[in-house]
Amino acid sequence: MPDHHDDRRSPLSRLAAQEEALYLRRSSTRFLECAIHLCVTHMTLGEVADLLEQEAKQLRQHG
Repeated sequence: MPDHHDDRRSPLSRLAAQEEALYLRRSSTRFLECAIHLCVTHMTLGEVADLLEQEAKQLRQHG
């Protein structure tokens, strides 16, 4: 597998890697949005907000 941080790659390979990273970022964001919407169907908005705040706090502390 090619190194995604290798600047010696062709411009086309670099562009493909950039586009892949953007696609994965968008897909991850959409997945998170779906998960949040699913939580809201079974929890109150306040409970979901509290949960997300707890998760954000953990990410900041350990990320």
